[in-house]
Amino acid sequence: MNKLIILLFPVFLLGQFDQVTNGFGLDIGTSGSGMFFMRNYVHASEKLALNGELRFYDIKAEDEVLVLDYTGQYKSVGGKSLVMFPVFVGGNYYPFVGKIENNFSPFIAIKGGVVTTVDGDEEGTFSKRWKKPDIQYSPGGFFGVGIDFKIVGQSSVMVMVGYEYLPLKKETDGKKDYSGFLIHLSFNRRAK
Repeated sequence: MNKLIILLFPVFLLGQFDQVTNGFGLDIGTSGSGMFFMRNYVHASEKLALNGELRFYDIKAEDEVLVLDYTGQYKSVGGKSLVMFPVFVGGNYYPFVGKIENNFSPFIAIKGGVVTTVDGDEEGTFSKRWKKPDIQYSPGGFFGVGIDFKIVGQSSVMVMVGYEYLPLKKETDGKKDYSGFLIHLSFNRRAK
């Protein structure tokens, strides 16, 4: 982590990142879905944005289904008690700045960081399943493309699609890798 800070420090020192936005959004991926919070620093040239995000990702089993039980309540059957908390830092590169005369900006995104995986028991009540979870840390990342739609009031909607890299150090719930396709939808507002 210290090496990353040392590498990024000259970029912050020499660059003019004068536009700051905060955002939140939804992730829909091959392995599950979740939500995230992000902070985005846009360079004065508008060609580069540095960002960081914290995600909550609920991993779904391939055979998980919702069923209606005898009480009339829906219940998940065959699910996993597995969540991931990726913390990623990275950047967006906007290659078409000044070439498109609209309120949208296509970009290429790359992010990397640490993924905290929390694995609870598969049986029992909620408190029993999460009483003593197995926790592991592993590297992760994302590479994709997207479009930033600027809207009224210094807000924007960012849509990204790409590949999310979520390997594990040891097998958890039958898999050692939860990587896959990801759709990332973010609602951003300029910080005051």
